Amino acid sequence: MVEPLPTSAPRAGGETDRREEDVVWNVVWTGDVFDRLGYFVASQIAQSRSRFRFVANGCPPAEIEKMEAFRAAHPDRVVEVLPVYDDMQAHGVALDAVRACRDDGPWFGMIDPDIKALAPFVDDLFARMPVGGAITSGKEIWSRDSVLPANHPGLAGEFFFSSDGFVFGSPHLALYSRAALEDTCDRWGVGLGSGGPELRDDAKACLAEMGWNFLVFDTAKIVNLLLQADGHPLVHHDLGQLLHVGGLSHYLFPSGYLTNDDGSVEVDWAKWGDIVAARLEVARFAGRLLSALVDGVEPPMVPVVDDDHLREVLPTVRDEIADLVERYRADMAAGVPPRS
Repeated sequence: MVEPLPTSAPRAGGETDRREEDVVWNVVWTGDVFDRLGYFVASQIAQSRSRFRFVANGCPPAEIEKMEAFRAAHPDRVVEVLPVYDDMQAHGVALDAVRACRDDGPWFGMIDPDIKALAPFVDDLFARMPVGGAITSGKEIWSRDSVLPANHPGLAGEFFFSSDGFVFGSPHLALYSRAALEDTCDRWGVGLGSGGPELRDDAKACLAEMGWNFLVFDTAKIVNLLLQADGHPLVHHDLGQLLHVGGLSHYLFPSGYLTNDDGSVEVDWAKWGDIVAARLEVARFAGRLLSALVDGVEPPMVPVVDDDHLREVLPTVRDEIADLVERYRADMAAGVPPRS
């Protein structure tokens, strides 16, 4: 169950004064997924003593009302519901909007809403986080390898390392020294939403000198590279007490749909074929299972797949989502009305 925090105001201490109560995790919400993915965030709240901000990025008014209802039920843990854009923008752009209008002290934290916390995790992040830098985590369960393939044209979110061990970091869960983050963003004119083509010439030159000439960069990747160019250390560590489904928000609320030759309808990003096949398989099953359990209807069976890795992880997804809904049903019911 979600435990309330003490009512005392958070301290604005320095980086060496590390209390998880002083961390505010920014969770970006899109579309109408809150009454599904809220179960995951309830687990994050229950397994930490941090606070959370719900960032509404292109969410309809009814969805914001659901978030406000949850916040009202858990006022010591959810600091606010912050609408940043009426029309959905890129994930990093929404986070930059938060940076521009909110200062939570020495840390800037972000976490995806499809990460289940199985046990306390913030202290483990702090234990590994370098002073004046950042730490990331959150490998997706469908991902086999976080190392960037040779000659890959873009730096996608799932690639956390180069082949020689350089750290690109993760956009799924990250905790930054706020001072280091702002120092780098201000120096190079970049943000968590920077994608590459719009960079200033000096930033492009710096990335080229580092050897990272990609056509496009996912959320936070450019900031993570330039942080290190400025001498700020970055660590990536995948915590065993976190289970990240990956792609679940994009499955439940895609930018569009496509119709297959057989007349079936699929999310639009399925058009990328083998590139997203594993991600889509896991997200499809997780999304259908989660919706069935929340709605109280017959859940789907684990799909039969040829992929050895997916055969191993899909039963884990089934078991963990079933546990998630059962464990946090009361927390969600306290703040979220039934889905219309």
